[in-house]
Amino acid sequence: MAIITISREVGSLGTEISQKVKEDLGLQLLNKEVLEKELVGHYGISENKIEKYDEKGPPFWDFSLDRNRYLHFMKTAMYEFARKGSCLIIGRGAQAIFKGFADALHIRVFAPHDLRIERLMNRYKCDETMAEQIIRHSDHDREGFHKFFFNVDWNDQKLYDLMINTNIITIDDAVQMIKGAALATKILEKKPDDEGKLTDICLSQEVYGNIAYIEGIDIGLLEVTATKGIVTIKGVTSVKEIIAKCEKIARSVTGVKKVNNKIIHHTRSLFA
Repeated sequence: MAIITISREVGSLGTEISQKVKEDLGLQLLNKEVLEKELVGHYGISENKIEKYDEKGPPFWDFSLDRNRYLHFMKTAMYEFARKGSCLIIGRGAQAIFKGFADALHIRVFAPHDLRIERLMNRYKCDETMAEQIIRHSDHDREGFHKFFFNVDWNDQKLYDLMINTNIITIDDAVQMIKGAALATKILEKKPDDEGKLTDICLSQEVYGNIAYIEGIDIGLLEVTATKGIVTIKGVTSVKEIIAKCEKIARSVTGVKKVNNKIIHHTRSLFA
């Protein structure tokens, strides 16, 4: 099972390269359209909320539950998508979300600024000023998105296994480089350890989402982990009845074998 993530600058040909890699390696493709369909149809995230947060850094005063809900279900959708089989994910902080996975390969596609302007002028039939504005807004949004949601620098080379400059590297050459890296790192081979890791992550994401966002239960410092079907819930609440309710919610999730309920009851809120 392989997870290839491609982070790209606008005007770098990253989207075109992604499509060819997907076709050549027979991978499932998770792009903006596929992710949006999943978020709207399966997780009930509105199109307006997706437009507000998708690859954008929210305003510093945005402390809304919608922001956290969007991030949680975006990550859940990515994990569930990857669990289905080998895939290629474009953008959306996937290089941070799947950091540390043995069968993940993280790619960055970039190009010189002047070349990006030239490509955008040709693509959109616009002048240089408009192309410059598109680049400035796109880079600002993606940098803010990564910093706000994942606390990483989008341009940090350490996030990537392979960086491709399309100044002289063609689309076909870039595809061959990525395919070569996938073969060299053996990520296309099945690795049960990562499959088990994904299953546990998906389980913990579902339990957390059901408690915090579907049922809307307010628990301080809520944390949910899963190991081979054994789910551990941690948190703090001043309402004793909530402890049993959270355990019941967790037990109702398919795949949960046992629940370790470590929610602490405090008569006073820790945040009072």
